[in-house]
Amino acid sequence: MQSTSTRYKLSLLALSPLVLAYVIYRAFKDGGIRYFLQRLGFGYKNSEPGSIHFHCASVGEYITAKPLILAFLAENPDNKIVITTNTPTAAKLVAKDADKNLTHCYFPVDFSFSVKRFLKHIQPRTSFILETEIWPTYYTLAKQYKIPVSIINARLSEKTLQANHFIKKEYSCALSSAVKILARSKQDHKKFISLGANPKTTNIIGNLKYSTYNYKHNQLACTTIKRPFFLAASTHENEELQLSQHVELLKRKDFLLVLAPRYPERCETLSQQLKRNGFNIAIRSQHDAINDETDIYIVDTLGELDIFFNEAALVFVGGSLIPRGGHNILEPASFGKCTIVGPHTDNFDLEIKELLDVNAVIQVKDNHELGMQLITLLKNDLQREKYGINAMNFVEQQSAILSNYLNEVQMIIDKS
Repeated sequence: MQSTSTRYKLSLLALSPLVLAYVIYRAFKDGGIRYFLQRLGFGYKNSEPGSIHFHCASVGEYITAKPLILAFLAENPDNKIVITTNTPTAAKLVAKDADKNLTHCYFPVDFSFSVKRFLKHIQPRTSFILETEIWPTYYTLAKQYKIPVSIINARLSEKTLQANHFIKKEYSCALSSAVKILARSKQDHKKFISLGANPKTTNIIGNLKYSTYNYKHNQLACTTIKRPFFLAASTHENEELQLSQHVELLKRKDFLLVLAPRYPERCETLSQQLKRNGFNIAIRSQHDAINDETDIYIVDTLGELDIFFNEAALVFVGGSLIPRGGHNILEPASFGKCTIVGPHTDNFDLEIKELLDVNAVIQVKDNHELGMQLITLLKNDLQREKYGINAMNFVEQQSAILSNYLNEVQMIIDKS
C-alpha cells in the first residue's frame, strides 16, 4: 500500500515550528482553544461511526458545498454530517447552519499523529474534499482506515502543476488513494490526469459553484438602505482604499458605497483608515443609521451578504484589484447583478472566461478603468440590467449540476 514518503514526513517535521507558530497565532487571533487543539488532533468529541465528512477549507468552499450538503440532508434526514474547515471565519459560517445532524470541527494539520486522532474520533463513513485540498498524509491514512476519499468540484491551478518533482510525486501518491475525483471542467480533468489521477475514476461533472443559484432570492430580508448602492464584496486590504476614491463619483448619482470585507475582523482598522481620509462611515454591526451624509457603509456581519447582493444596483467582487486571485463571481451573477472584477481572477479563471463570453461580467485592468466603467454604468440603467440578465441566464442554464453531484455523492456513499 502506498504511503507518504520519508522525505515528506521529514519536510513536515522541519516545518513543524512554523506550523505550530501559525496555529498558535490563529488561536489567539480568532480561533480560540478549540482551533488550537483540533488542528493538532486533540479536543474532538467522539462521533457515532458512519458520519459523512465534508472538508471545506475556507468560506468559499463552504458556500460552494452548502447547497449540496443541504440537498443531501433533505433526502437523507437520518444521516450525520461532519464539516471541517481550516479557518475560524468558515467555522462561524458553518455554525449558523449547525443542528443535530450537522456539526463542525477543524481539519487536522497534515501530521500523522493529528490525522490519526481525527479519523479515530470522527470515524467517518466516507470523506468528501472540496476543490483543491490535497493532503498526502490524510489521503493515505484514510485509505488505510478504509475510509473512501473523493474530491468534488475538483480544480487545480497552474501553480500546482508547476510544483517541483518531489511535491508532484506526493500529490500523485495522494490522488491514487482517492476513490473518485469529480472535476469541474475539461481543463481540470486533464490537469488531474496529468498529475497522476486515475482516468477511470476521474469524471467531469461541472462547476458546483453554479448551484449557488437560489430561486428564493426575492424573499430575502431588506437591508433598510434607502439609497441605491454599489456593493464591493469580499474586499481585502488596500482594495477598500482604492474603491473609496470613487465615493464622490458615486454620490453625484446618490449612490452609497457598501464595503463587505472578506475578513470582518478588519472592520475597526478599516473604519479608522477611512475616517482619517475624511469619509463619513456607518457600520452594520453597530447598527449605525445611514443618512444623506453617509459616504461608506461597512458590512462586518457574517451570513448577510446575500441580502446585499439582492438589493445592490451594481457589484464589485474583491480580491481582484490586488493579486489575491479573486472571489466567487457566481454569487452576484445568480442574483442577476451587473458585476465588475479586477485583473486578478486566477481562482475563478474558468467562470470569468465563460461569463465574459456571454457579456455577463465586466473585467477592468485597474482602479482607474473601474472608475471609467462606473461613469458609464451609473447613468445607464439599461446597460446594468443587460449584464445582470445575461449573468442570471447563464447561471440558470447550469441548474442540473447540483442534482448531478447529488447523484454521484449518493452512489459513492452507497458503495462505502
